[in-house]
Amino acid sequence: MDRKEFLKMAISATFGLIASKYSRISHVPSFAAESLPEIFISKDGSPSEMTFRVVKAMGGINKFVKKGSKVVIKPNIAWNRTPDQAATTHPDVVGALVRMCKNAGASSVIVTDVTCHPWQTTFVTTGIKEAVEKEGGITKGPEKFKTVEIPDGIVLKEASILEDILDADVLINVPVAKVHGSQAKITISMKNWMGAVKDRGFFHRTDLNQCIADISSFLKPALTIVDATRILLTKGPQGPGEVKETRTVFGGLDFVALDAYGATLLGINPSEVKHLQIAEKMNLGRADLSKVRLTYV
Repeated sequence: MDRKEFLKMAISATFGLIASKYSRISHVPSFAAESLPEIFISKDGSPSEMTFRVVKAMGGINKFVKKGSKVVIKPNIAWNRTPDQAATTHPDVVGALVRMCKNAGASSVIVTDVTCHPWQTTFVTTGIKEAVEKEGGITKGPEKFKTVEIPDGIVLKEASILEDILDADVLINVPVAKVHGSQAKITISMKNWMGAVKDRGFFHRTDLNQCIADISSFLKPALTIVDATRILLTKGPQGPGEVKETRTVFGGLDFVALDAYGATLLGINPSEVKHLQIAEKMNLGRADLSKVRLTYV
């Protein structure tokens, strides 16, 4: 074996180990365990109260977080916007999740995002830094990334993803529900994973909706909690735009169904959201709400 061939094999083996180590991310139990996916919906309470109700209805945080677990929470902290502008996840929803995870015995609770505006600013303006640290969590900007293969990706074959997300024992997705431009139409849980990758521009340069589905085939969270306490109806994703107070938090395991339900709150038919239809065809979840159970808690 010559030196060139040896190096080629060594690089291939190393990348294979990385891919193997993180392939578990795409096999976290999700909607597939449910014959009829269920969405748990709480209305008309404070953001933290509604979050507690939803998680309790799902079986309680201890169902997902075991003692000593490293938990990573991924909200939308992309924009330099205040909570009332509905462009980012409500800090009280995030804070409630941090508190629950800490009470369950998590060794650490990290809240992170790859932001559009400077993260040192957005973490403060959104109120998330204060809410997280008050509950004993840690906020981290986009520091380290690792490149991994996306085994089921159609267009997105590999991506550089935040190392903390890849290393999590428990991954929780906590998006806000809001409209997006004409291409994606909505940005809720699936599109929230664009804040996990280093090069979100690739999504826009190639096939946005397919890339959203592709990254969602890999980053499957243990649970998803959607902040719809107030929703952005126009000029998304960053606003400012028209905000509607809906006083709703909902959650579940099937993130496709969650986004389909969220679309209806935004006045958009899920059948018009291309990445939801792609995701259903890829067997990632159900976009047809007639095949989903809605439970109010």
